[in-house]
Amino acid sequence: MQKNEGKGFIEPVTLDDVLKPNQLFRHHRASKFGHEFLQYYSFKKGFLNLNNGSFGALPKAITEAYNELTAWQEDNTDYYYRIGFIPPLIGVREQLAKLVGASDVDEIVMVASTSTGMGLVLRNFLWKSGDIIIRCNTTYGTVYKTIQYIHDTTPGVEISQFELLFPTTHQAVLESRAGKNTLTNAPQGSKIVAVIGSIVANPGASMPWKEMVKISKDAGVWAIVDGAHSVGQEPLNLSTSGADFFVSSAHKWLNAKRGCAFLWFSKKSRDIMLTTIPTSASYVSPGPERPPTNIISQFQYNGTIDYTPYLSVHFALQWREWIGGEAAIQEYCNKLAREGGRRLAETMSTQVMDPEWRAGAFGDGLFQVNVVLPFSKEFSATYDASVSTALRNKLLSQNMFAVTFYHRQLWWTRVSAQIWNEISDFEALGRAFVSICSDIVAEHENAHIPPESKAESFYSYLEHPFQGAVAYDSKDGVGAHRPVTATAVVPVGYHTHLASIRP
Repeated sequence: MQKNEGKGFIEPVTLDDVLKPNQLFRHHRASKFGHEFLQYYSFKKGFLNLNNGSFGALPKAITEAYNELTAWQEDNTDYYYRIGFIPPLIGVREQLAKLVGASDVDEIVMVASTSTGMGLVLRNFLWKSGDIIIRCNTTYGTVYKTIQYIHDTTPGVEISQFELLFPTTHQAVLESRAGKNTLTNAPQGSKIVAVIGSIVANPGASMPWKEMVKISKDAGVWAIVDGAHSVGQEPLNLSTSGADFFVSSAHKWLNAKRGCAFLWFSKKSRDIMLTTIPTSASYVSPGPERPPTNIISQFQYNGTIDYTPYLSVHFALQWREWIGGEAAIQEYCNKLAREGGRRLAETMSTQVMDPEWRAGAFGDGLFQVNVVLPFSKEFSATYDASVSTALRNKLLSQNMFAVTFYHRQLWWTRVSAQIWNEISDFEALGRAFVSICSDIVAEHENAHIPPESKAESFYSYLEHPFQGAVAYDSKDGVGAHRPVTATAVVPVGYHTHLASIRP
């Protein structure tokens, strides 16, 4: 209901005007972190969720708020789209600006996902021959391929890629010669854009991204930060980061409704952003008639999309304050990731990627941990996409999930620690992996899969997804337990494989 209805004018409403007060927040204290917190989520009974990092998880309170917002949208659709949602959306941007240390609300716009935001930024640069885009072997798949697309469609644009091998340290990354050589050897007059990950997806690893941004800016390089996993997992102060652009997903670690992310840009870099995609009706051509904030107007309304996930940030922040605040969440999840990772490795008789959790190492401060899976070195020597598919299906068939990935000739799991998890969850996952990995080895031995069907690495598979990779033909549903035979292996495409290694 809009204010002053029928009086000839309409006052803007706030989200607190629209929704009835949440009784949970007003009259109850939150339970302590751990399994008691499962009551606040809608997980299927018995589901063991150790993969918050991919898609996040929506508390029931946020689901209820989202449903009320949807009802408000349907109550008077013309009012909602023409007037109603706009002031609350500005309010959400103000809240996010405060949370992440932006200096002004007009440095923040909302996008559906980090992939969307990164693609928008990369496609807004006016590329020409001689320009260079720097990426890494660990750059997330959609961003990696966006860079490839720009290279393929703009003659003369080059890609410079440097390799990261884990375990490593922040210092080793900063001392790497590969990126420095690109900066030193770039042609005069060329534009260089560096895509920097704040927290790598697979392996789950923190990067010295602020220092990497400084190195880039000192060399006159544009710095775009893929911060998909950052907001809600690490404190941010973007106004002092030095970056040109920063994108992060609010539906992962910040508890907003998916898909919901934000794009931050410094005012100095804002002129790069000429258009939304699709181009908004608010677009003004470059020139003296274009207002400096035209890109903000374009993002404010960009067609008949669902803006309610963006509005859910307001309630996600209320929720996080009610359960104890950012510092308490970070302390619990980081400690559980460290201790749970060790227990998981003990259960599987393997090892944690960074067992010491040293300050300045890639695991420092994260809510995620990487642990080797119990395959033999011989079995893991070459990358095989069918192993990834089997791991995914078998985990889901046991009503649990954690991400698996391949790195340095080993299979790993990346496990997310969240406020509903406890140490016993890591132990249960470890016992399941021991059984699952044993089954996969036996099935492969029976299948007689030829060596030429195996890709050398995940990234050789990423470049040529239909060459060689094999997958289980499971006609009986996800995780069906049926032996693999020579006639039951089929090609698996990039999209199928990527679904099992998403960040």
